[in-house]
Amino acid sequence: MKPLDLKNNKRKINNFVLLLKILKPILLSHHPSCKTFENHTFKIGKRKFCIGCFIGFPTAILGIIVIYYSKLVNVLDSKVLLMASMIFLASFILSPLNLTKIKIIKIIQKFLIGLGSTFLFWWIWTLQNLFIINLLYFLVIFCLLLTILTGYHAYGFYATCKKCQYSLNWKICPGFKDFIEYLEKNNLPNIFNKIKNNIK
Repeated sequence: MKPLDLKNNKRKINNFVLLLKILKPILLSHHPSCKTFENHTFKIGKRKFCIGCFIGFPTAILGIIVIYYSKLVNVLDSKVLLMASMIFLASFILSPLNLTKIKIIKIIQKFLIGLGSTFLFWWIWTLQNLFIINLLYFLVIFCLLLTILTGYHAYGFYATCKKCQYSLNWKICPGFKDFIEYLEKNNLPNIFNKIKNNIK
């Protein structure tokens, strides 16, 4: 049996901890700390949080819980649930129309998308099907929904950085400069260069 390389393993763990330390701000904000992305985040104390993730997801989860415990799921008709979900999810159109450049509109939109996801969830689980069928519907529909939203926002992120004066040169970009310098100072792999090379 090959002996464990404890020193190498310890170094990898230390590097991983250091990497998490430098990436901690972006793990919450999901956006670089530059003016271009200011309307994508909100601030609580010293921390920045992604509007999409920290408004949309909590809204959906809380909505699911509230509807369950308030017994509304037994009152609302399946068609009403589907209609409500479609109306709220349709607020996504505000993004391609560039109306979400206004932060308050973006916050309201993410709240509505969260609500739409809540009603969509309960529409699926109130269908008169076998549990496994509804489970498949849930997995397919929500995976498709998340793929569309993630793909759209990833492209928007790329397009914004591409047309910026720094054009994906994150070593001099104010939003990533501190990250890059910290990585180089601690001899950590520059993950931002890898991302840049993969999207060229």
